[in-house]
Amino acid sequence: MKGFEGEPLRRGGWLLFLPANCSRLPEERRRALLSSTFAAIDGTLPKSVRRSRHAETWLERLGDGARPFVYIKVLDAARGLRAIRILFTGSRVAHVARISERLRRDGIGVPEILLVGGEVRGGREIIATAAVRGFSVLRHVSTRSESLAAKRAVLRGLGAEVARLHQAGYLHGDLTPYNIFVNRDDPTKFVFIDHDRTRRTIMSRFERPRMRNLVQLGHIDFKTITNTDRMRVWCAYSAAMPASRRRAARRRAASMLRRRIARDRDFAQAAETILPERTEVREG
Repeated sequence: MKGFEGEPLRRGGWLLFLPANCSRLPEERRRALLSSTFAAIDGTLPKSVRRSRHAETWLERLGDGARPFVYIKVLDAARGLRAIRILFTGSRVAHVARISERLRRDGIGVPEILLVGGEVRGGREIIATAAVRGFSVLRHVSTRSESLAAKRAVLRGLGAEVARLHQAGYLHGDLTPYNIFVNRDDPTKFVFIDHDRTRRTIMSRFERPRMRNLVQLGHIDFKTITNTDRMRVWCAYSAAMPASRRRAARRRAASMLRRRIARDRDFAQAAETILPERTEVREG
């Protein structure tokens, strides 16, 4: 696989690479990782935790210890325009490995990559990453044990961290709250996952691409997170930006919030119209 450094391993029609950190794993965990990887390739793993349009993801346990869990993601063979794009941009998982290493060097939290690989002819690709020690932002701030002050501190920290991501020159491809994790041991630290479309680009200097990330960030269940909470994130984001950009960021954030409130109101009204008056919705 072009563009990735690591220990090569061939199996059937696949070429896998194990970076140095995976080579240093205890032999038992290394064998467990390879066994789960081969099972994912062969389609013999139990039910996956997520099936998206272009990939399937499993969560596997490698044994006891500090990092016993690993996410294994198999990407479907690219078709159509996506396949043509790959001819010019190269392997998707190799890109994730490269951009993750750049993010790590710039002090941005990312998952540890344990293995990447791809079919020599079939077009499928695979990547294994260590599970993050923490919870997604949405889950973290939604827990009942979380105090109001702690919740607000996490939201403000989130806005500042996204600003730091943009100032470092990066644009995330899918910056939803599900792709940002809060460190379990230190809630002031965040980890960004899912870097298939993350880029370090000159476009990060412009307001419109940055605001697109903030729109993605606003895709939070409004039953759990209020619009005031969203504004806390955006205000913290604008406050962390250079002085020349703060006013524009706050103005755009206010405009985004007004549109979001209007959309939430429309959803609520539509639900009241469709549901019968005595319909009860229960969780569980």
